[in-house]
Amino acid sequence: MTMINKLLGATLLFAALTGSAARAQELRVPRTNWRTLGLSIAAHGAASGFDAWTSWQRVERNGVLASGGRFTAQSAYRKAGMFAGVAVVQALVVKKWGGKHPWIARACSMGNFTSAGMLTSAGVRNLGTR
Repeated sequence: MTMINKLLGATLLFAALTGSAARAQELRVPRTNWRTLGLSIAAHGAASGFDAWTSWQRVERNGVLASGGRFTAQSAYRKAGMFAGVAVVQALVVKKWGGKHPWIARACSMGNFTSAGMLTSAGVRNLGTR
C-alpha cells in the first residue's frame, strides 16, 4: 500500500511540475530588444550624416532636399528633420505595441540597417564622383 501511495504521489508531483512549467512558458511575453533598435537608429543617423557630408554643395536630384538645385544647409536641416521624425515615430510605435508584437521592433531594426547601408552606399558613390 505504501508503494502505491509513493508512486501516486510521484506521478502527481511530476504532472504538477510539468504542467506549471508549460503554463509559465505560455505566459512568457517576449521582450523588446531596445539595444538592437537603438543601435540600428544610430547606424541610420550616422549614415544619413555621412551622406549629407558627401553631398554638401553638390547638385541634388532629390526635389525634396534640393535647395536651388544644390544640397545646402537647408537641405541638411530637412534631411535631419526627416531622420528625427522617423526615429521618434519608430520609438513610439515600438513603445506602444512592441511588447505584444516583438516583430515590430525587428522590422524597424531591419529597415534602419537597410537604410544605413543604402545611405552609406550613396555617400561612397558621392566620394567617388568628386
